[in-house]
Amino acid sequence: MATPTRRSNSKWNRSGELTVDSSRVPLLRSWLLRSWRCWLGMAVLFASGLVASEGVATEVAITTSDGKAIAGELVKIDPDGIHLERGSEDSVLPLDELSQLTFDHDAPPPLPMRAQLSGGSLVSITGVTWVDDTVTIAVARQSPLTVPARQLRWVRFRTGNPATDPTWLGWLEEVRRADRLVVRRNDKALDSVDGTVVGIGRDSVKFEMRGNPVDAPLAKLEGILFSNSTQEPAAPGIRLIDTAGSEWMAETISMPAGSAEVKVGLAGGIEHEIPIAQVRQIRFAGGILALSEAEVAATTFGDESNGGAGAANAAGLDAWFAPQSVEGVIGINAPGKITLRIPDGYQKLIVAARRSRDVSQFTALQLDVLLDGEVRWTATLQNRESLGLELPLSGARQLTLRASPMSETKDSASSVNAALGGSVEWFSGRLLK
Repeated sequence: MATPTRRSNSKWNRSGELTVDSSRVPLLRSWLLRSWRCWLGMAVLFASGLVASEGVATEVAITTSDGKAIAGELVKIDPDGIHLERGSEDSVLPLDELSQLTFDHDAPPPLPMRAQLSGGSLVSITGVTWVDDTVTIAVARQSPLTVPARQLRWVRFRTGNPATDPTWLGWLEEVRRADRLVVRRNDKALDSVDGTVVGIGRDSVKFEMRGNPVDAPLAKLEGILFSNSTQEPAAPGIRLIDTAGSEWMAETISMPAGSAEVKVGLAGGIEHEIPIAQVRQIRFAGGILALSEAEVAATTFGDESNGGAGAANAAGLDAWFAPQSVEGVIGINAPGKITLRIPDGYQKLIVAARRSRDVSQFTALQLDVLLDGEVRWTATLQNRESLGLELPLSGARQLTLRASPMSETKDSASSVNAALGGSVEWFSGRLLK
């Protein structure tokens, strides 16, 4: 069967020119006009989209160092300070007069893998590789970050839990002269082995233990702790928190006018760019207070079971065993406690506890951290292993560190015996804004 042909309303004349049926001209003109309007509309939308993406106003809420609240549209950040547009006027706020900037950006669920760099930056990551002396970190939802291997402090491959966090956080605060592989056992305990990390691949860690090479599968590892025996520099005074939960400790920060990214300068001359849409908060100098420098509200040796401060020899016992701070370490003899005042603005506690180095015979101890008199963390110290914690302060005004013998003491002599084997050091304690 012949294929039907579509009848055309145009034809070629003898001169080879195409002629169009005049009755079809209005229709053709209408079609061209509609097409032109469609393309023009798409072009306008595209152009307006570009302008909007470059000029989207970023609203920020600012708290100054003296507690004043300011709101406006962020224009840029440079050495002069924060440039704001507030209605019809522009203003510049020097960085040393600010406490924090808060952006209205929601945070998605946190990722399990995290790493810390020298200088204190804590980064949410999706992977890490180490070849020769260079580490490439796949930063969550951002461009990769390349750093010298010596600037990597630790990597944790799994999400922590209440059973494993005290051990992991305690190890973080200890001085290590070698690298440490950490293995999770039955999701309830951590084991470790010391040696030297020489590389990290996609599926394993290349590790040398007493000169013997080992390929440790990542699937079996909790994380890696790198040697930190050298003195760390003081943490920079700017902390940027992004929507992935990363905390970037920056020495410098900048954002040109019209830019969609904030550039942070990290320790060791490393720079990284963070999309402004992923910035949740920027906090400035004065954000860290050593726990040993906090104001002491009260110290106590003893408890209600042995008469506490009302005992006949309480003054003598307090003179020997009351909590005290020496060279940044808070020492507590069980049963005893120390209560510290929390200044305004601090939001997190980080601290670790260990058995005193002078103790050779151990008493099982219960360690507690209380906020405004309410127990918020508890753990059992059995041996010389360090235990650590990170705890939100939730607006609390007082913090108490307490150590108690696991077995009940009924008289002063028992308290003295417990104290001799129950000396605890709370170390690396700090409050963060």
